Amino acid sequence: MRKVLLITMLLVMLLPLIAQSDIPHPNFSPYTNNGSSFLGLNKLSMSHSMGFQAGTSSTGEGYYLSLYTNHLKYKFNPKLEMNLDLNFVNYGGFDTGSKFELDNANYSRVIPEFSLRYTPRDNIQIQLQMISGSILNPYKNNYLQNW
Repeated sequence: MRKVLLITMLLVMLLPLIAQSDIPHPNFSPYTNNGSSFLGLNKLSMSHSMGFQAGTSSTGEGYYLSLYTNHLKYKFNPKLEMNLDLNFVNYGGFDTGSKFELDNANYSRVIPEFSLRYTPRDNIQIQLQMISGSILNPYKNNYLQNW
């Protein structure tokens, strides 16, 4: 019992000395750069936006739409950048005729948008873009049903 107490006391006294020493510690994080300047996470930026809209007609038919977008931008170098927008859309309809009723048509979709922009000079820009279309009113734009 005395030996265990003595060893414990020695470890407690030596622990601050060991903590102050400069022992190299391995970094096992998968998010480190590892010397690659082309795919560094410091070139990635992310932002978010959110919106909601609803509308109704004089006949009492209406719609609602909520949109959350995750904007990702990656700058490979000052002349080449990639943008990716992941739009999460939720929409449906309702009736306000005699009483307020939501219909059973509640849809959720993820709609991606992508662009790759290369600017070799100030007055020259080459852009490759994939845009899904307008999402303002789901009852006028049936492309949401196709996703």
